[in-house]
Amino acid sequence: AEINMATEALRAENPDSIEALSREAEALKARLVEEKAKLNDVDSCVIGQRLESLQNFNIKPRRTLKGHQGKVLCMDWSSDKRHIVSSSQDGKMLIWDAFTTNKEHAITMPTTWVMACSYGPSGSVVACGGLDNKCTLYPLSMDEDPATKKRAVATHTSYLSCCSFTSSDHQILTGSGDSTCAL
Repeated sequence: AEINMATEALRAENPDSIEALSREAEALKARLVEEKAKLNDVDSCVIGQRLESLQNFNIKPRRTLKGHQGKVLCMDWSSDKRHIVSSSQDGKMLIWDAFTTNKEHAITMPTTWVMACSYGPSGSVVACGGLDNKCTLYPLSMDEDPATKKRAVATHTSYLSCCSFTSSDHQILTGSGDSTCAL
């Protein structure tokens, strides 16, 4: 109520300045929209040149996980921030304890080039695929071999290039060399 009274008093004293300020504010808004629109059509390398370089950005390896015999093509962190799943050209998917560097599971795939892997949000299931054109789910349990409980959930007509769980263990999005995505 106090603000309304102050605004009304200001309008009564100087109605032209309120209108002028409103027009100026609208003009500034329009100019801001124009400037933002200019940035929408700029190459990312141009934007990158405008950014300040990172100073004293010290990246160093904390752990080296050794176990794959081929190039590692994909990896994903578990939601517990302790475990990692990795997939490789050697046809293996490995589940790691990143703190100890121990391998907890080693799953041999029916094909080499396991190009995609992903942890489910719960951390109790992993998915992978590659040149087999399938996305296969493996429930993780210390009691039994995950390969005995595997389940193919998506099949493409070409290689699986990526897979990612949604916010649930029951939905996964896959991308493929056949130019399709599947949910």
